[in-house]
Amino acid sequence: MLFVASVPDTSFIPTALACRADIIEIRLDLSGPFSQEEAGVAFGDVPVPLIFTVRSAAEGGKFRGDSGDWWETLRPCLPYATYVDVESAFRSFAPDLRKSGKTVIASFHTASMPDAGSLEALRMDLASFGEIPKIVVGPGSEEDVLSLLAFTLHAEKPIVTSVMGSRFSFARLVLPFFGSSFVFCHAGSPAAEGQIHISRAREIMEPFV
Repeated sequence: MLFVASVPDTSFIPTALACRADIIEIRLDLSGPFSQEEAGVAFGDVPVPLIFTVRSAAEGGKFRGDSGDWWETLRPCLPYATYVDVESAFRSFAPDLRKSGKTVIASFHTASMPDAGSLEALRMDLASFGEIPKIVVGPGSEEDVLSLLAFTLHAEKPIVTSVMGSRFSFARLVLPFFGSSFVFCHAGSPAAEGQIHISRAREIMEPFV
């Protein structure tokens, strides 16, 4: 498993590094766009892999533009990206991203809890345009959490699974033990409700790794 520090702006990058983030996710929908020059200054010397994410309002983020706006927000940062998060609405960009050597995290976020068959159908669809399917759901009960754990355990790997909200935020720390590749944390300011500070996540999880 890899610990990802998701940051809403670049001021949290030093803390993420100090807390030994394996990967840093830059939430461009929260930070706002960068010019090419600004991107070079902000990301050129970061010593860990970067995920660049422009999360749409439809999937829990702040971005409200169209596909052209999405691409223009992302484009100046691509030289510094190892991973790019791509929602299904922007999947048309995935082939070019993959050809340029970027790993596509094909993501889907919903406040509902799909059933087991729907989760597998989602995984297959996401895997059709990205190397790493990422499915984030909103469990409504302990039984839903158990269903997500079972799906994660048996899903074709790699897979990333997580939960929305704070009610079952503990599942963020449990899912990696069932096969989820990443655990998304924060480094001082949560980029999503329910995220746990990376230092706390490491403290809890590392004795069992």
